[in-house]
Amino acid sequence: MEVSSELSPGAVLGFFELDDSGTVRYSSTVGAPAADVSCASLIGQNFFESAGFRNRDELRRMFRRFVESRDAADSFAFDCCFDTSIIHTKVTLTRAFQTEFFPPESIVMLSIRESSK
Repeated sequence: MEVSSELSPGAVLGFFELDDSGTVRYSSTVGAPAADVSCASLIGQNFFESAGFRNRDELRRMFRRFVESRDAADSFAFDCCFDTSIIHTKVTLTRAFQTEFFPPESIVMLSIRESSK
Protein backbone atom coordinates (compact mmCIF):
# COMPACT_ATOMS: atom_id res chain seq x y z
CA MET A 1 0.00 0.00 0.00
CA GLU A 2 1.50 3.32 -1.08
CA VAL A 3 1.04 6.31 1.21
CA SER A 4 1.45 9.65 -0.49
CA SER A 5 1.24 13.15 0.88
CA GLU A 6 1.05 16.29 -1.18
CA LEU A 7 3.66 18.96 -0.68
CA SER A 8 2.33 22.34 0.38
CA PRO A 9 3.34 25.40 -1.64
CA GLY A 10 6.15 26.27 0.79
CA ALA A 11 7.38 22.69 1.09
CA VAL A 12 7.95 22.31 -2.66
CA LEU A 13 10.86 24.77 -2.37
CA GLY A 14 14.10 23.09 -1.44
CA PHE A 15 16.65 20.49 -2.40
CA PHE A 16 15.72 16.95 -3.41
CA GLU A 17 17.84 13.96 -4.40
CA LEU A 18 15.92 11.76 -6.84
CA ASP A 19 16.65 8.53 -8.63
CA ASP A 20 16.06 8.40 -12.38
CA SER A 21 12.40 7.48 -11.90
CA GLY A 22 11.72 10.47 -9.61
CA THR A 23 11.74 8.61 -6.29
CA VAL A 24 12.96 10.83 -3.43
CA ARG A 25 16.18 9.65 -1.76
CA TYR A 26 16.73 12.82 0.28
CA SER A 27 14.82 16.06 0.83
CA SER A 28 15.49 19.34 2.55
CA THR A 29 12.64 21.78 2.13
CA VAL A 30 12.76 25.50 2.75
CA GLY A 31 9.19 26.23 3.76
CA ALA A 32 8.52 23.31 6.10
CA PRO A 33 9.57 23.02 9.75
CA ALA A 34 12.28 20.47 10.50
CA ALA A 35 9.77 18.26 12.34
CA ASP A 36 7.29 18.31 9.44
CA VAL A 37 6.20 14.70 8.95
CA SER A 38 5.34 15.25 5.27
CA CYS A 39 9.01 16.04 4.51
CA ALA A 40 10.26 12.90 6.24
CA SER A 41 7.58 10.82 4.55
CA LEU A 42 8.77 11.97 1.11
CA ILE A 43 11.67 9.51 1.22
CA GLY A 44 10.70 6.61 -1.02
CA GLN A 45 7.82 8.56 -2.62
CA ASN A 46 7.71 9.75 -6.21
CA PHE A 47 8.39 13.49 -6.11
CA PHE A 48 6.08 14.22 -9.02
CA GLU A 49 3.15 12.39 -7.41
CA SER A 50 3.70 14.30 -4.15
CA ALA A 51 4.17 17.76 -5.66
CA GLY A 52 1.02 19.73 -4.91
CA PHE A 53 1.08 22.02 -7.95
CA ARG A 54 -1.25 21.55 -10.91
CA ASN A 55 1.47 21.60 -13.61
CA ARG A 56 3.68 18.95 -12.01
CA ASP A 57 3.41 16.80 -15.17
CA GLU A 58 5.19 19.56 -17.10
CA LEU A 59 8.06 19.49 -14.59
CA ARG A 60 8.08 15.67 -14.76
CA ARG A 61 8.50 15.87 -18.57
CA MET A 62 11.42 18.27 -18.17
CA PHE A 63 12.97 15.94 -15.57
CA ARG A 64 12.57 12.90 -17.88
CA ARG A 65 14.11 14.84 -20.77
CA PHE A 66 17.07 15.72 -18.52
CA VAL A 67 17.50 12.10 -17.35
CA GLU A 68 17.52 10.89 -20.97
CA SER A 69 20.03 13.54 -22.04
CA ARG A 70 23.75 13.47 -21.44
CA ASP A 71 23.74 16.94 -19.91
CA ALA A 72 25.54 17.39 -16.58
CA ALA A 73 23.22 20.20 -15.45
CA ASP A 74 20.25 22.29 -16.53
CA SER A 75 18.56 25.34 -15.07
CA PHE A 76 15.31 27.03 -16.05
CA ALA A 77 12.47 29.22 -14.79
CA PHE A 78 9.32 27.34 -13.80
CA ASP A 79 6.01 28.56 -12.38
CA CYS A 80 4.50 26.18 -9.81
CA CYS A 81 0.74 26.65 -10.27
CA PHE A 82 -1.27 25.91 -7.13
CA ASP A 83 -5.06 26.25 -6.80
CA THR A 84 -4.91 29.74 -5.31
CA SER A 85 -1.37 30.92 -6.09
CA ILE A 86 1.60 30.75 -8.41
CA ILE A 87 5.16 30.51 -7.14
CA HIS A 88 7.81 31.68 -9.60
CA THR A 89 10.84 29.44 -9.21
CA LYS A 90 14.22 28.62 -10.64
CA VAL A 91 14.75 24.89 -11.07
CA THR A 92 18.24 23.41 -11.25
CA LEU A 93 18.87 19.77 -12.20
CA THR A 94 22.33 18.28 -11.66
CA ARG A 95 23.44 14.77 -12.52
CA ALA A 96 25.44 12.81 -9.94
CA PHE A 97 26.37 9.21 -9.15
CA GLN A 98 26.38 7.22 -5.94
CA THR A 99 29.79 5.60 -6.13
CA GLU A 100 29.43 3.25 -3.16
CA PHE A 101 27.44 1.00 -5.49
CA PHE A 102 28.86 -0.95 -8.42
CA PRO A 103 28.09 -0.02 -11.04
CA PRO A 104 27.63 3.56 -9.76
CA GLU A 105 23.95 4.48 -9.49
CA SER A 106 22.69 7.61 -11.26
CA ILE A 107 20.88 10.24 -9.20
CA VAL A 108 19.57 13.72 -9.97
CA MET A 109 19.86 16.66 -7.60
CA LEU A 110 16.75 18.85 -7.94
CA SER A 111 16.81 22.35 -6.49
CA ILE A 112 13.68 24.50 -6.54
CA ARG A 113 14.13 28.07 -5.34
CA GLU A 114 11.72 30.97 -5.38
CA SER A 115 12.65 33.64 -7.89
CA SER A 116 11.45 37.15 -8.59
CA LYS A 117 10.71 36.10 -12.21
